Amino acid sequence: MSDTRTADQRLSDLETVVRTLIVFNTNAISTLGRRVSEGNPEIASVIAAELAELKSHNYTNIDKGLHDSYVDNLIAGITGKA
Repeated sequence: MSDTRTADQRLSDLETVVRTLIVFNTNAISTLGRRVSEGNPEIASVIAAELAELKSHNYTNIDKGLHDSYVDNLIAGITGKA
């Protein structure tokens, strides 16, 4: 089965993924950096809570489901909870 979408449609999809990755990575790195630098003894819980809160934000021109799944995966990696 061939993909009948145009090159412009496929490029637009790729642009959305790239924007999504940029927003996700910026948010994740900022969150981790802030919490680690504070030396909070309950760091895994604090990081997980702040990351979970990122999912409530509204962003434009990104795949919200993709962003939120990255957040969920990072939380699972930090807390060891799937």
